[in-house]
Amino acid sequence: MQDLFRMFVLILFGIPILIVRCSSSEYIPEKMDTPLQQKINQLEKENPDEMIQFTGKTNIPISDEIKTKFQSTGITTESIVQDIFTATGNVESVKKLTLLDCVTYLELAKNLDLK
Repeated sequence: MQDLFRMFVLILFGIPILIVRCSSSEYIPEKMDTPLQQKINQLEKENPDEMIQFTGKTNIPISDEIKTKFQSTGITTESIVQDIFTATGNVESVKKLTLLDCVTYLELAKNLDLK
């Protein structure tokens, strides 16, 4: 009877937790600057596949292994200098990137006015 109760508790609470943890909406917004968070929120409603240009920082120099981890999230890196990178990605890929331990900060790319 006790095993049946444990199984019931696991099903009742475990499966919803797994669903939430596997949800694509999980990310760490604290790793993003406010403009990037706002852009993510806007595009989630309007066009989640639109590409976002952003800059990021890691806690260690970016190696080939880290580049591979970046690619697995779906982003495309454009330039890398030590622990700083520029990249593009859609809403989902940027959110996945925040889950990598080595990523410490992401910010929306700024348009330069060269006039």
